[in-house]
Amino acid sequence: MATRYAKEKGAKVLAICNTQGATLARESDAVLYTHAGPEVAVASTKAFTAQITAGQLVALSLAWLRSAMPAQQLKEVGQELLKLPRQIEQVLQQGKKVKELAIELKDAKSVLFLGRNVGFPIAMEGALKLKELAYIHAEGFAAGELKHGPIALIEQGQPVIVVVPSPKGEDSLHSKVVSNIQEIKARGARVIAVAEEGDAEVTKYADQVFFIPATHPYLAAQLSVVPLQIFASELASAKGLDVDQPRNLAKSVTVE
Repeated sequence: MATRYAKEKGAKVLAICNTQGATLARESDAVLYTHAGPEVAVASTKAFTAQITAGQLVALSLAWLRSAMPAQQLKEVGQELLKLPRQIEQVLQQGKKVKELAIELKDAKSVLFLGRNVGFPIAMEGALKLKELAYIHAEGFAAGELKHGPIALIEQGQPVIVVVPSPKGEDSLHSKVVSNIQEIKARGARVIAVAEEGDAEVTKYADQVFFIPATHPYLAAQLSVVPLQIFASELASAKGLDVDQPRNLAKSVTVE
């Protein structure tokens, strides 16, 4: 396994793990348990979110120890982190709207996902959940690579879910993602966006927008992923599938 190989090469291994006594935990030099509680469903959702948060806590701790970020900025991120549980509850309240979309798209043959920066891995996670639960072809792409291949997949009516970053901040990639939306929209895509509440620019071009509460850009992943997880679950349910026990999948993979 990768952990053993890393240790053989002299690396110190920190595991981020939800299960007490797991093989990964036993073989690592240190463990950060997420304490998310048992997750019975094969497709991981709360453990995914908890592990992202744990990774952020590690990053913030290292930034503090190394003075890599101003103290005030660290404090601001920490304060925003504490708001996440309540904000996730707000996103969950949009479940009915997401369900309606899922029912509309239950016969889709393919769904594409786009994102930039932290939105890219969230796009990949959204695609993975849709594949796992609904057995629909789905792919997550880096929006910056759109013209290097993925745009060829766009045809009339093609559903594309776009994770849109906050428009705030000097280094925001918001304008680039809006440009991507315009490009795929011009080629006939049906665009569904996940964007920060109050983002009027996205509403001009997307066919449908699911809004998430404003947060620090570092923490947007935990909020952006929730509508995608609900979408996959509801679409699978609309097809009459067992969302807790998807075919051919197991909770623990022991053989490569």
